[in-house]
Amino acid sequence: MRNLVLSSLLLLFFGGCSVSRLNDFERIPETSVDRNNIQPWFRGDTNRFLFRTHVDVYRNHLGGLMLIKPVNEKDYRVLFITEVGIKVLDMEFFGNGNFKLHYCIDALNRKSVIETLKNDIDLLLRPVPVNTRIKMMKDRQTGNILIKSKVRNSVAYYFLEDPHRVNKVIQRNGCIKKTQITIFSTGFNEIDSIRICHSPVKLNINLSKLNEQGSEISE
Repeated sequence: MRNLVLSSLLLLFFGGCSVSRLNDFERIPETSVDRNNIQPWFRGDTNRFLFRTHVDVYRNHLGGLMLIKPVNEKDYRVLFITEVGIKVLDMEFFGNGNFKLHYCIDALNRKSVIETLKNDIDLLLRPVPVNTRIKMMKDRQTGNILIKSKVRNSVAYYFLEDPHRVNKVIQRNGCIKKTQITIFSTGFNEIDSIRICHSPVKLNINLSKLNEQGSEISE
């Protein structure tokens, strides 16, 4: 009897690790959508993307500007500065998966913080990873596509409203850590804003796109 109760509790616990409402999705062939054709929001043919940025970690708040600059088709440079021009973070992401930290202020220069920010921005920059096994599902009501991808110890769910654009990503590391990225856009063509939330860690990042008018940020 004890084993039966324990098994039931474990089933409930691990069952709760899956993304909610997956019962609304049906399995479809992995070839239904060519993931090579899923377009990144930050394309190499655009000079750069500038966002007003708010970062909340527990009771601490950081505000400033984030610049995402495609170096080429697959490499990106990401710079975060305060509104008075003080550099907070400078990172570079390479198409082969490598990462380089050029600068980080002492207040944020902790391995766990850097790894979290690196993971967040990498999820944001890249479409569905090419060299991973995936499962593909379709929402029975809307027809929207969901792609499940497993990389090492984490599972990522990519939600597509448009066949070639990801508008939400949910990543889980085990049953505890969860990251959710939501992208708000106009007509699937241009990002308006981005919201990044973590649980159970109280870390939230909000990005609002700015339209530049000849302004420059020195790197």
